[in-house]
Amino acid sequence: MRTCWPSDKVVFCQINKRSACMQRTTISMFAQLVRLMGGKIEFQNLITHYQSNKGAKRLTTWSQFIAMLFCQLTGADSLLEISDGLYSSLGKLSHIGATAACRSTLSYANSKRPYKLYEDFYFVLLKKFRLEIQGRLENRFTKPVFSLDSTTISLCLRLFEWAQHRRRKGGIKLHTLLNNDTSLSELIVETPAKTSDIKGAKGILEDIPAGSIVVMDRGYNNYSLFQRLIDKGVVFVTRLKDNALHTPLRQGLIEADPEGCWGLYEMKFTGLKAKEHCSDTSFRVVQWPDKETNRWFEFLTNSKELSATEVADRAFL
Repeated sequence: MRTCWPSDKVVFCQINKRSACMQRTTISMFAQLVRLMGGKIEFQNLITHYQSNKGAKRLTTWSQFIAMLFCQLTGADSLLEISDGLYSSLGKLSHIGATAACRSTLSYANSKRPYKLYEDFYFVLLKKFRLEIQGRLENRFTKPVFSLDSTTISLCLRLFEWAQHRRRKGGIKLHTLLNNDTSLSELIVETPAKTSDIKGAKGILEDIPAGSIVVMDRGYNNYSLFQRLIDKGVVFVTRLKDNALHTPLRQGLIEADPEGCWGLYEMKFTGLKAKEHCSDTSFRVVQWPDKETNRWFEFLTNSKELSATEVADRAFL
């Protein structure tokens, strides 16, 4: 039998320690998020459907997806920043079956591979986690509540000539309908940056089911839009414009706080444009103070059921 010398014991112990360390190696938070996300089988089915890996030598579609997910979660501003960040985590990427790539390879993949694959995968994940997300959030409202807003994204005019916004600036506008039950986007519509919020909203609001509540800012004050929502059976809450012409609020007082903290009024618009669309429609206005900023706000709604507190609660979402 071979004698085990002390030097052999030292080597054997070192090997055991390394094995134990390898077993205890923690997986990065990013890798854990990707694993919890799941859906890799569905993603592979989409790759097969769109043939997105055809001709790929280095960067697979899955690795491209991991790279762009890394971009969003880390707030990277350039392809070089994405590439450097991924190369610094090569060992951790192996846990999720992905590889890093240089910025030119990533740029080529982003320009050539179909975006529809990722759009379809988003809806796969949304369907998978919708019930779980809704179950974890506090349900404050008995009806579906949506928030409507838009944001302008600046683009380099030399690279995106079609996105001309101003003389020397380019950009696009994203009109987003946010589901407050899931805190996820229900619908996003991309338009040129010059498109008004009202014009972008009319296409989005067509898909809102009757009985829903939509919260909007003053940029969506439009009488034809108001009447369209009323005809669809949708309740809206928005801020009343300061220059809006309407019947005196004091004549339509419905309810007021005894301490003068808020008031609920009924009124009608009297302007010429309002008469073309909603001359016979009665609206309600809630005057409510914001204690944090010490400002008064006037919220407009077409609902006859919501109380002043409920209107303010939705408006301050």
